[in-house]
Parts: sequence; structure tokens; C-alpha cells
Amino acid sequence: MNRLAFFVRIAVGALFAYAGSLKVMNPGQFATDIEHYRLLPYLVIEPLAFYLPWLEIVSGAAVMLGPGRRGGLALLLALTLVFATAIGSAMARHLDISCGCFGSLDTQSLGLSLGRDILLGLALLWLFLRSAGRGKDHFTS
Repeated sequence: MNRLAFFVRIAVGALFAYAGSLKVMNPGQFATDIEHYRLLPYLVIEPLAFYLPWLEIVSGAAVMLGPGRRGGLALLLALTLVFATAIGSAMARHLDISCGCFGSLDTQSLGLSLGRDILLGLALLWLFLRSAGRGKDHFTS
């Protein structure tokens, strides 16, 4: 089971680090993607488009590398919940938009993006619960 947890931890951490790095390369496009959800005032969108990808990268790295792993898992779990809620809201309002999760590479429908976020959330929750009570971060679990 430790190997499975290790694989899932590396895969999930790398996925968030990758997604964040794609958005870092084009924060203007990411700001536009956020704006398309019509959930936040414009004043908040630009700073969010700049800082959120870095939070994904740092949290993904923490999940993969160990130091701060539990905090990284908690942050990514919270972000995934927010992302899934935003996608669900866009679907309920019949918005024809791209998720924006992987920058310009994201061509999935919102339904598939929501499914991906649910699976990621479950993986993050599983990893977070596994890490409970372990004290210091371990590199193998």
C-alpha cells in the first residue's frame, strides 16, 4: 500500500505543479479564464490569476517532496473543492467556457473537468487521511 500512496502522491503533486506552471506562463489568459466564470469581481481576478498558480506549484512540490506535505495536501484539497464548486456553478448556469485548469491546453468539457476534480479530490482526501497521526512527514507514504 505504501507504493500505491507514493505513486498517487507523486502523480497528484506533479499534476498540480504542471497545471500551475502552465498558468504561470500566461497569467493574462488565466485571468480571462477566471473572469469567464462570472463569480468574482474584476479587482480580485488579476491578483488571483498571478498568485494561484504559484500556490499550486508550491503545494504540488510539497506533496511530492515531503516537507510541508500535509499542509500541501490540505491546500490542494481546499483548492480542488473550490475548483469543483466553480465548475459545477458554471455548468448549472449553462456557461459555455473552458475550465482553464491547464491553461490553453485545457480543451475538456466542463463535465469531464468536474469528474477529474472529483477524482483528484478523492485522491487528495485519501492521502490526507493516510497522513493523519503520522507526525513528521514521511517520504514513502
